[in-house]
Amino acid sequence: MVDHLFAYGTLQPGYAPAAMRDVVERMRSVGAAKVRGRLYDLGAYPGIVLDAGAGEVTGQVLELPHDADALLRLDAYEGFAPDDPARSLFRRVQCRAELDSGRVCECGVYVYNGEVAESRLIAAGVWQPRTVLGLPQQPDEQELEAMTQHRRPVIGVTLGTVDGKPRYELPFDYTTSIERAGGIPLAIPYRTDLSLIPEIVDLFDGMLFTGGNDLDPALYGETYHPRAEPVDPDRQRFELALLAEVERRRTPALGVCLGSQLMNVHRGGSLIQFLPEHARDGAIEHRMAGDDGRRHVIRIEPGTVLGGAIGKGQIVANTRHKQAISRVGRGLRVNATAPDGVVEGVEDPSMPLFLAVQWHPENLSEQPEHLAPFKLLVEKAGRGRVEDRR
Repeated sequence: MVDHLFAYGTLQPGYAPAAMRDVVERMRSVGAAKVRGRLYDLGAYPGIVLDAGAGEVTGQVLELPHDADALLRLDAYEGFAPDDPARSLFRRVQCRAELDSGRVCECGVYVYNGEVAESRLIAAGVWQPRTVLGLPQQPDEQELEAMTQHRRPVIGVTLGTVDGKPRYELPFDYTTSIERAGGIPLAIPYRTDLSLIPEIVDLFDGMLFTGGNDLDPALYGETYHPRAEPVDPDRQRFELALLAEVERRRTPALGVCLGSQLMNVHRGGSLIQFLPEHARDGAIEHRMAGDDGRRHVIRIEPGTVLGGAIGKGQIVANTRHKQAISRVGRGLRVNATAPDGVVEGVEDPSMPLFLAVQWHPENLSEQPEHLAPFKLLVEKAGRGRVEDRR
């Protein structure tokens, strides 16, 4: 249990926001104190980096209420996940604070877990709210420019549904992979007025089209196969319109599974509706068929965008699809194939990024070759944002 906290920002008495005021009012101030470190202005609040060789940061040592609820709320407010500190916004760590009386107190402190290289160093080591300092509460245009230039690219992520229920679904691995690649993922609800799509695309630097059920084959002149599982028509309608807007703006886009099929059909291509009935030499099972560990080799075509990102001519990937690309859409080239010739990816090399893969790299993104498509998406998204602002 943490007994004392070194507070140097919004948790200090007199500065506490409404959401935490009741907790701060239950803390007893032990006295003014200092710790060794560097203090940075992060906009609406400060962040400290501990460093025994640096200057002093001034704050207060507070005695915490002796209940777990107070600490739980403090952790939540600071974005600290005790079971996963590396992915927290602030980390709660131990430090030695020296009170003005000369007494040294062991206490907890929330240190900033993000990048501070582009943030303003508060040389005096003393934080006050921007209004007290005579600064606007929100950053001005120059500050905003500096902040956005170095922010992570924001990637829109499409959503599925849960067994026809009135709710959305998004497997964790998609967003985790974007985070690993250096981006910020935000989900896009598809039961949205199509007229809002331009404003939605305005919000994003890149787009990820995720997996799901089967497209209506009327899009490529066929009728449903008996084994098809139709995608929600609202999702299909929305994502086709979204993809068209993304393409018009040349916004970097990555498609996975259904997303790859969507990108191909959007370009006038067609699909094999049920692979087990599709004759081909050396046919292999592409469906998961109850085996989460099912894998097969994928050949990456040399000289392709995907090949350059992965850096290998062959990888091993997961497989769980019953449909696949048949006729390749206009302007697309195949960038990956399975041992039985099934298309595992396509791309348009004339676009900043218009890349699609049939397998699920998000489930394997702890491996560099499977993180590579997400890193490419984030890199292209970040580059596009900088170019747009010039």
